[in-house]
Amino acid sequence: MERGNPMTFLQLKNQVLKLLDQYSVAGQVVPSSYNNQQDYLNAIVAFANDAVTEIATTVKKIPVLLDLSTLEPEDLGALMRYELPEDFYQFKSGGTVITTQDGHVLHTNIYKTQDKKYLLIPKEEAGSYSVVYYRYPTPLPESPEDTTELDNDPETHSAVAFYVAAHLVIHDDSFKYASFYNKYEDKLAKMSEGLSAEMDGIGDGYPFSWIPGV
Repeated sequence: MERGNPMTFLQLKNQVLKLLDQYSVAGQVVPSSYNNQQDYLNAIVAFANDAVTEIATTVKKIPVLLDLSTLEPEDLGALMRYELPEDFYQFKSGGTVITTQDGHVLHTNIYKTQDKKYLLIPKEEAGSYSVVYYRYPTPLPESPEDTTELDNDPETHSAVAFYVAAHLVIHDDSFKYASFYNKYEDKLAKMSEGLSAEMDGIGDGYPFSWIPGV
């Protein structure tokens, strides 16, 4: 994997097997029938998805800028209700902005969430809101192609291999498990938060969050 490029499923498999000393014998790549290698291969996807999700909901969240004018809202009278994307995890603190009629962009907290699935805003403001939210990562499918790429920043991907390797040996080798998992946590601790979607020159507006009728 080149620096800055996403890790593919094939690269993940190979890295995990190398950590487990299951990749080659005497310089020759071993078949999946060797030892219990196939059992390891069968479990990699589930553990990889666990790791990618843990990283994306803790140390390396994935921001998305969403313009509500691109969505079709439900009219609730005084309010408009927008269904949040299926990959929605949580809002970025301070990441909700409103564009006023004169073109100013201001931070706002005049909104409500409902069932972690909907966003409610006053009807008179409909279409002028933008929000930054963090999304869940796209999981690997049950049977990924070798070229399928892991989600999130490439910086996170090498950590995934250590998480997977740790959980593959958790019941068989406590020393290896501790070694791999400590390496995973060490990589997490060194990850940067990275850049998120931002807008320059945003002021503060509407320092309250009450919406009548909600």
